[in-house]
Amino acid sequence: MTVPVRYMPAVPDGPDRPWTRGRRTRWWLVVPADLVTVSLVALFTAASAHETSRTLGLLVRGVGSIALAWPVAWGLRRGRDHLEALWPEGGIVIGTTWIVWTVGHGLAGGAFASFAPVLAAFLVVLQAGWRCLYGYAKAHDSLVPEPVQRRLDAEENRQAPDRPVDDG
Repeated sequence: MTVPVRYMPAVPDGPDRPWTRGRRTRWWLVVPADLVTVSLVALFTAASAHETSRTLGLLVRGVGSIALAWPVAWGLRRGRDHLEALWPEGGIVIGTTWIVWTVGHGLAGGAFASFAPVLAAFLVVLQAGWRCLYGYAKAHDSLVPEPVQRRLDAEENRQAPDRPVDDG
């Protein structure tokens, strides 16, 4: 009899995310974090083009882009909508934001060829960055070493004496 070998990557934002089970998107985190990153991206993008007078226009298009990206990602991933996760929901948010923001900038008369890669770089660094850091922090919080878990189980069993003790 052969035993199938299964490989689970050591990525905290992978398919096994215990902090996302049984709950929906944490909007209290996603909305302010994405709005801050869009503001920073607008500021950095305008500064990199040496046109800080365009910051307000970039900010308005950026906020509109992210406001459209959230329902797009939510609609595409209706069964599992965790917009604070890096992949796939976060990737959909970042990609949609980039596409809408780039098209909006082009329609407003901006230079497309120089704007698109700069915007993509800032979005990946900032929007994917906070999602990645959040995933690592939540993964770290969800890890409980075995000796600590045994002590927690023993403490729980002492508080409920009518339950049988599992000796392993």
